[in-house]
Amino acid sequence: MLHVLRHYLPFRKALLIASETVLLTVVLLAGMSSHLWRPEDDLIRGLAVQSLDPEQAFWRCLGSALVAAVLAQVSISFNELYDFRISGSPYDRAARFLGSAGSGVLLVALVVALAEAFGNGRFLDFPGLPFSQTIVLLTASLGLGFTLLYLWRNVFHAFMRHSRFNQRLLVLGSGRLANRLIDELATRKDSGYEVAAVLSPIDDVRERRRSEDRRSAGRPRGTGNPWFDAGLEPAEGGPLSGVAPHATGNGPRMRLHHEPRGTSGTAALQSSPQLVARAELAEPLLDLTRRLDVSDIVVAYQDRRGSLPTEELLRCRMEGVVVQEAEAFFERLTGKIPAEAMRPSYLIFNRGFVQHPLAQLAKRCFDVLLASVVLALTWPVMVAAAVAVRLDSPGPILFRQQRTGQKGQPFTLLKFRSMRADAEKLTGPVWAQENDPRITRVGRILRRSRIDELPQLLNVLAGSMSFVGPRPERPNFVDDLVATIPYYQQRHIVKPGLTGWAQINYPYGNTIEDALQKLQYDLFYIKYQSLLFDVSIVLNTVKTVVLRKGT
Repeated sequence: MLHVLRHYLPFRKALLIASETVLLTVVLLAGMSSHLWRPEDDLIRGLAVQSLDPEQAFWRCLGSALVAAVLAQVSISFNELYDFRISGSPYDRAARFLGSAGSGVLLVALVVALAEAFGNGRFLDFPGLPFSQTIVLLTASLGLGFTLLYLWRNVFHAFMRHSRFNQRLLVLGSGRLANRLIDELATRKDSGYEVAAVLSPIDDVRERRRSEDRRSAGRPRGTGNPWFDAGLEPAEGGPLSGVAPHATGNGPRMRLHHEPRGTSGTAALQSSPQLVARAELAEPLLDLTRRLDVSDIVVAYQDRRGSLPTEELLRCRMEGVVVQEAEAFFERLTGKIPAEAMRPSYLIFNRGFVQHPLAQLAKRCFDVLLASVVLALTWPVMVAAAVAVRLDSPGPILFRQQRTGQKGQPFTLLKFRSMRADAEKLTGPVWAQENDPRITRVGRILRRSRIDELPQLLNVLAGSMSFVGPRPERPNFVDDLVATIPYYQQRHIVKPGLTGWAQINYPYGNTIEDALQKLQYDLFYIKYQSLLFDVSIVLNTVKTVVLRKGT
């Protein structure tokens, strides 16, 4: 996978984006430079006025075609057609391509019109074409381009289904962490990875003893999350037991679960594992990786003391096989820190979680600048929302509520009131529910459009919030979550945000399990926080608001 602005881009997705950029650029260039193939004298004289010859005009058309292609791909991205789970469905692909084509044509035409209005002669400029002809040719070229893209998508997905682009993984360990990793890979068809086999230790006494200790300690089951409910399910090897034992050289005794090409996920490993003959089970780990065509070994042991085949792994590493920890691999795959990794040693010694003064200063400047711009652009909407709230139901226009901020300090959060003024008179503080009857008619519109959050721009300017960060919770909810979820308090080392990494990756939730899932995203953001990461989140927030997803 490629690493772009803290987003991990699977190779096949990068290949699809690059191929479609080339295809759209070629089609647009052919349509928008056709008048230059055999230029007439009048065209040559017109180009000379701009100090251009036909060849220079062609290269300018190429640059403009590339910009137009990228703009058209923005509309494709907004319609989630680079999500393989959606793009892989023929029905969803056809329906969303129609919307992408329409919005793409409008976006490119709008930008061309703006470039023409502001007199930028080099941005989206097609020399030798009048403005009206430029719009007509752009519309026709983009229409043809999107038609070819749709046909290309069918070919691309068919090719990927029969290709060998996936990197094959050997997973060491079969406990909760390994099973979660395998399940995540099974749901992410575009990850570029497939599980070739799973090696798990036999008779891992320490793991079983730790499970018994946790069970006897009466650890609460409050989260319902298998990562935290250690000891409430079988230890390593439980879900994938019943396979013949395997010994890797002189190292710890192992059992092998082999997955043939074309299958993935825990279910595949459980239902029909391809057992290796006993004569083959004593082969060294390096020979096993070569036989199964493994490129990466992911170590998912929960207790490595005395059970990790160190010498075998070192030999594989020296021979070019990539060896990596499951926690780091899980982060790259999902964009969140696994709950199993939330232990003191990981949080203390792992890279990241650094709050540099200069970075904080840059973030503050970014917050003030962006909040000011958004406030200047949206103040008419805010005035209209204030009038609507006042006319719709009795009560104040703005809703003020105590929230927990940076370092646990309380602050007053501002929102447009979207519920009745006496919404919590009988119930006290409770999470909002889907189709909550306390929400007013105008409030429902404000919530769906996220307009109710706009007054928080004043919180950002005041310094109690950042534009990007974990969403702030009410103090009484925080107390309950801190008592239930380990390390929940760590999300308060940064300022809360108007939007965040969790908000663009996880839907609205009002349970402890939802809070745990969002915490994993929040800690990932805190670990890798940077100005470019913030910019990426803001751009994705625009997409989330347009598509009405997230929280």
